[in-house]
Amino acid sequence: MDLLVIARDNGFDHLLIQTDCLEAVTRLNVPSAGSDVNALVRAIVRMRNTGWVTIVRWIPRIENKLADAMTKLDATYDLALFAAAPMPLLPYLVSV
Repeated sequence: MDLLVIARDNGFDHLLIQTDCLEAVTRLNVPSAGSDVNALVRAIVRMRNTGWVTIVRWIPRIENKLADAMTKLDATYDLALFAAAPMPLLPYLVSV
């Protein structure tokens, strides 16, 4: 949820949200998600309904090595929006 707040506060209005949790994708993409029993799901749905263009998509963990590497960053990297990728993530990025 914190990452969604950071994205919103920094003016991102088109988001592709990828997760390896199929249950989360399913719960967020059903029409009744706004009345889900889980408060976090309801909060995410409320944020998604504020004019954002969002896609929540399942991706196998093996195919999302960047996200996996991000979860393994040590505590010296606080939750933030970076102007450039932290050095440990550079091997996972593709230049365009």
